[in-house]
Amino acid sequence: MKNIMWLVTNMLRNMLLRNKRTLVLVIGLPIAGVLMSVLIYGNAGGTSVNIGVVNHDSTDITKDTVQFLKGLHKTNVKMLTDKEVDHEITSKKVDAVITFEKGFSDSVKANKPDHITITSIKGAEVTSFIKSYLYQHIDNVSALNQAAEGDDAAFKQMYENYQKAPFHVSTHALEDKGTDQNIVKQTIGYLIMFMLFSAVNLSALITKEKEQRTYFRLLASPVSARQYVISNVITNMILLTLQVMITLVCITTLFHVDMNIPVWQLFFILVLFGLVAIGLSLVIIAFTESSKAANGLQTLIITPTCLLSGCFFPPEFMPDVMQKIADFLPQTWVLSTLKSVQQGADLSSLWLNISILLAFALVFFLLSIYKLNRNNTVQKFI
Repeated sequence: MKNIMWLVTNMLRNMLLRNKRTLVLVIGLPIAGVLMSVLIYGNAGGTSVNIGVVNHDSTDITKDTVQFLKGLHKTNVKMLTDKEVDHEITSKKVDAVITFEKGFSDSVKANKPDHITITSIKGAEVTSFIKSYLYQHIDNVSALNQAAEGDDAAFKQMYENYQKAPFHVSTHALEDKGTDQNIVKQTIGYLIMFMLFSAVNLSALITKEKEQRTYFRLLASPVSARQYVISNVITNMILLTLQVMITLVCITTLFHVDMNIPVWQLFFILVLFGLVAIGLSLVIIAFTESSKAANGLQTLIITPTCLLSGCFFPPEFMPDVMQKIADFLPQTWVLSTLKSVQQGADLSSLWLNISILLAFALVFFLLSIYKLNRNNTVQKFI
């Protein structure tokens, strides 16, 4: 045990104090992952729509329609003249311009809305939003005129009562947790990839020290090969846990993102995946004979599997065949567990997901042990 603790302390000192690349992998990449996720989803809540209005029909109905537009949520209304329309649209100061021509109110009362034009260079994305609210208001006014059956006095009275109705519809903005959940999911996707690359790079020290003959000098001391590998695993686990902690601190403290999941549960899930990452890294090291081969194999394995499992975008975008393949990847089960817990599932009810992750870790460790035991020849590296 004393030898293992000495090796762990020495490895941590070399990696964190003398190797700047390891510092970037362990500390810099998690922060970068959170920052990228916030930048991607930070503006997903939507922006205000700027509407210009040109009014050539100075009637009460038209004025009330303009007031209705001003009262819409996330809508800014600006009164314009004909000469200002082109400049306001082309300079993107307004998203659309609504022009009420003379005769608009008469067409509404005739139940044939006309003399209204919507101009926009942003297409249906903006005009559909405006039409959905504006035409509903116009239909309500037309319905009042139909009920009045052509009696102007009755329509005027009904319209005034409609404007002064004792009941009102109030709107309240609800907190959208979907954006925060997307940020957390995207961040965890990046973190999964970073953990895998970090684990392989840290386990590759075994191969590098063999190339530099340091490994064999250590074995000439009281340190055994088993103690050396166990020390590497412990060191790897400490650094991966540090990565997880840095990510969670950045999400909750630095960017104040509501994860909608207890921190300890997410910490447990990610630390469990850390075992899987270390097991996979040992498999890669066991099946390669040089550090260059290990670097090539890790890229060949990690990047495509992260892509298939949904670390970068939702797996629903992929064909069914790809989604079925992703079910055989540990990253998929981590993200699936995260999604279930965010939706309210209790972690104890997800025993199948946890068991599958433990099975992945066990299989990887057993496979690496088997291969390393068979690969006991002393090789010379050039």
